[in-house]
Amino acid sequence: MERKLYSIFLFIILISVGAGELFAQREQTLEVKVTGSYVTNANEAPAEAYAKALFNAKKQALIEAGVYENISSTAIIEIGGSGENFREINSELAHIEIEGRVLVKKEKDTMRTQNGLYEYIVTIRADVKVEEAEEDPKFDFRTDGLLNTYYVGEKMTFTVTPTEKCYLRIFYFDPDTNVQLYPIKGTYKDIQFDEDKPVFFPLPNNLEYLDNDSSIPQEYTMELTDKNKSIEQGVLCVVALKRKIPFTKEVTYENVLNWLYHIERNQKRWYLYGVNIARRY
Repeated sequence: MERKLYSIFLFIILISVGAGELFAQREQTLEVKVTGSYVTNANEAPAEAYAKALFNAKKQALIEAGVYENISSTAIIEIGGSGENFREINSELAHIEIEGRVLVKKEKDTMRTQNGLYEYIVTIRADVKVEEAEEDPKFDFRTDGLLNTYYVGEKMTFTVTPTEKCYLRIFYFDPDTNVQLYPIKGTYKDIQFDEDKPVFFPLPNNLEYLDNDSSIPQEYTMELTDKNKSIEQGVLCVVALKRKIPFTKEVTYENVLNWLYHIERNQKRWYLYGVNIARRY
């Protein structure tokens, strides 16, 4: 059975060996008082402008606490192209990090005019989550074989070489489909992969990987979601975790990112790779 990737987002989640229990994140908090503002015009809804001012205050709270480290600044190592898709991904990553870290306890808002525009000002007192753990520089992986551009009908293949024993999670996203590709209960086993040994994707169809007695071939064939377009942009995300942490929620782009964020920094390593899918003329 051939699995086609009509992809805007292709996520490959790499999970490392560890205990089977769910993770427990250790963290401390720091209370801060900061102000954020946003300048708008009469064409923008007041509620939207206020929300942006509050969001800017939350960003300032992270800076004040000394922990403003946008997820995307450490996760994105190779994003090709300059399209809206990639900017939206960066924005979503930043939003999840900030909303997850800053708990507003008290706020006060005001508004003033400035050169014919409206400025919304929000002052907040908030608790900011500060992680105790730092990234483990020895825990990493290498991804090889990915191309910047795939033409319609071409098959994506690549290898992942972890520095420690690990498990894998693979998710696939496009406007119409959100699925977990690996492991698949009844199809692919959730097995342990060795350190310093390249793992080839798609996985070979043999009994080492299969969760039943039948061979189920998998191929990542690149296709355009919109047949009227000549090129689309996709993202490959590879994540390494030290413990076997299952993903149990509904498979959506936002749920996967939130799942990743709530795992301690020293228990994970992940990267995003940008690819293009183009029509050959």
